[in-house]
Amino acid sequence: MRLLRLRYASALISLVLLLSGCGQDTHHEANEMPQPIEVKLTVTPTSVKVNEKMSFEAKVTQGGSNVDQAQEVTFEFWKDGSEKHSKVTVTSAGDGKYVMVKSFSEAGSYHVISHVTADSQHSMPSAVFDVK
Repeated sequence: MRLLRLRYASALISLVLLLSGCGQDTHHEANEMPQPIEVKLTVTPTSVKVNEKMSFEAKVTQGGSNVDQAQEVTFEFWKDGSEKHSKVTVTSAGDGKYVMVKSFSEAGSYHVISHVTADSQHSMPSAVFDVK
């Protein structure tokens, strides 16, 4: 009977050590920092005439891989000297690209910021373009 209790106690201690070891490994992995997201904002062309279309593209990658499941991608636009900003949310076009085509009805120098949130990270690259 004493031998049976000793075996039971040894098995229980081994199980506790095994489970606590697994818990430490999982805890370590949970504390690792994700690779940073990278966002390349492209405006094509960088100068247009009033009411001509131009393309805005945010290319999102992380660790060299395309990110097609970003939580949010929004383009924010405003004209120099204006307090008015407009925001447009876009969805994935595949291959890590988030694209929109837009025209502007007033001449001037404009700004765009792409707000990208992916893997609990946020990136806000910006660009300037002209409408003549």
